[in-house]
Amino acid sequence: MRLATVLAMPVLMAACAHPITLKSDLERIPSVQAQQKIPKSVGYYIDPILLASEVTTPGGGGDSVKYFPYQDIEPGFYKVLSNVFKDVNRLKSAQDGEAISKYDISLIFTPLLQTSSSSSSALTWPPTKFATQLTCKITDKNGQLILEKKITGDGVAQFEEFAKDHSLSARRATEDLLKKLQNELLESPELRK
Repeated sequence: MRLATVLAMPVLMAACAHPITLKSDLERIPSVQAQQKIPKSVGYYIDPILLASEVTTPGGGGDSVKYFPYQDIEPGFYKVLSNVFKDVNRLKSAQDGEAISKYDISLIFTPLLQTSSSSSSALTWPPTKFATQLTCKITDKNGQLILEKKITGDGVAQFEEFAKDHSLSARRATEDLLKKLQNELLESPELRK
């Protein structure tokens, strides 16, 4: 019995999924000068099922990491939209007529996320590489597609760095993604029409 328990331990340890977070430091997302902002009210919609979904991807040493990508990225996504546009509102549905009318919303953002992670370490579980891909559909208030943006954020962290922050590569990927998204939105003439 004792031998079976000892032999099973490496299998159990290898099957662990460690919790991490993708939340980045919002202070690291640069603010936008008032004259650069797009003078529009916008809304965004994230399906509640996606907000509640937990994802598991590979870590190091045969382990995995688990996290809630939409919950973790939403505060940064909101900040980027707030930096770029005059006003931002979270919608209850993609066609939330009440909010669209009340806040005079002209553009609606629907983000879809894909994540991946890996590690070059056989001994430690935090991922050394993390990538987050955002596909953001932007429609007008009638549901007509105006623009679709695909952006990937990449994050890398080495053992010496992530020893105290196991989420470091994921946080860096989110920060990279949000900064790129902000620049892309500011530089999209379609959003200023």
